[in-house]
Amino acid sequence: MAEKSESGQVDNPGSVATTGIPNPFTELVNSFRALKGAPRGFWYTNYIYWLDGVAYFGMLTLLAMYFHDILGMSDESGHRIVSAYMALITGFMLIFGPVSDKLGVRKSLIVSVALYIIGRSALPLVPHFLPVDSSMLLAVVFVGLLLAAAGNGFMQPASYAGVRKFSDKETATMGYGLLYAGMNLGIVFIGFMSSRIRTGIDLGENFRFDGFGIEGVMWFCVLVNVLMLLILVFFFTPAVEREAEENGGNGTDEGEAGQAEPGAELTGSLLNRFLDWLKISPLSNARFMFFIFALMPVQTLFAYQFLVMPQFVTRAFSEVVANNMEVIVNVTNPLIIVLGVPVITAMTRKVPVYRMMIIGSLVSALPTFFFLLGPNFWLLMAYLVLFSIGEALWQPRFLQYAAELAPEGQTGAYIAFANLPWFMIKFIAGWYTGRMMDIYCPAEGPLNTETMWLIYGLVAMVSPIALVLAGKWVQKGLKEKIA
Repeated sequence: MAEKSESGQVDNPGSVATTGIPNPFTELVNSFRALKGAPRGFWYTNYIYWLDGVAYFGMLTLLAMYFHDILGMSDESGHRIVSAYMALITGFMLIFGPVSDKLGVRKSLIVSVALYIIGRSALPLVPHFLPVDSSMLLAVVFVGLLLAAAGNGFMQPASYAGVRKFSDKETATMGYGLLYAGMNLGIVFIGFMSSRIRTGIDLGENFRFDGFGIEGVMWFCVLVNVLMLLILVFFFTPAVEREAEENGGNGTDEGEAGQAEPGAELTGSLLNRFLDWLKISPLSNARFMFFIFALMPVQTLFAYQFLVMPQFVTRAFSEVVANNMEVIVNVTNPLIIVLGVPVITAMTRKVPVYRMMIIGSLVSALPTFFFLLGPNFWLLMAYLVLFSIGEALWQPRFLQYAAELAPEGQTGAYIAFANLPWFMIKFIAGWYTGRMMDIYCPAEGPLNTETMWLIYGLVAMVSPIALVLAGKWVQKGLKEKIA
């Protein structure tokens, strides 16, 4: 999964295909060689981001289960809270991104981790001190989630700023790629750890460990946050940060630095300025707006990875599969993304971007219909593998195409708007997935998961169909770049 956004969707600047690479292997080796001279601050930033992936996805994967199993809430209510939490993270990134620039990388990371520790500790702690049906408990849990979301608001902007400040032109792209890869490897790690902490280990008469349940995994994530704080305090010192800033060459794109956005010199009333901005904004580009919203249906599958899949696996499958839910759900996707994106990008770099969007969204959506045959382990694995391959096909090319549609000087604005549908999905998905779970995949009672996945599959298929039908219109006037 790519976003860290909650998600399983992470925007990866280093994953966008580039042109003019004669030998990808040589380029890769040279990139790693260039990283040898990267300052310590660069590596500490990556270490912190990797650990953040461990703690964040460890909590997020079990959050809907926590509200149902620990707090006794309905799936509908729990999913709405999780959905709002994921959306808050994005909102806090917008708020605290500029704040993190003023604080600096190290201080912002410390603030982030401190908020994590306080906020995330509340979730496993308060059920032991307050009645589960009390309004006070819910209030404390909500405040905890709010603080944790605020921590995320500092973490990602500060981490990417760290790579930018502590790298040069030769290492910047690789640095962003390392953040992305490290986050996904963190998901893999917590996938293996979480299932064992939650359900235990049974090796027969020689060894048996019963596990600590959902709360045990949450405490493990808090301990990871404590480790992050120790690294920041005792290793990533102010002196190390100063050294990194001095030795790093600032890996920003100097080609666009200082480039004025069209409309920067607008004069007149506030209303006129707004109208003038509207004329040149991405909102005025009907093709672009259709393109990003056409992908919204297939992007809902990313939200299901955290809102639907954990409870679906633990309720509809055998005990053995349910006990290894985190391994199945959290390991397959990131491994394929980390290992597959470079290979797939190299193999498809001459394929037009728009065509790849159609193929990739189709490959992601079609496996959803596997579940019409009922819960089956091998069909589940086939879905996860093909869904991940589809993601690897279209997600790295998504921002590339958004950039291609952007007029000169508006690339940043178009990239920002390209993420708007994903932000909306975070708000919307939880308002219906919980209800769907209550109806078709309840914790108790008969299951009808086939109908649930039929609905999800039909929704996801809207994306490739819409892209095909509107292909000529969307691409009109666009000169395709060979990736």
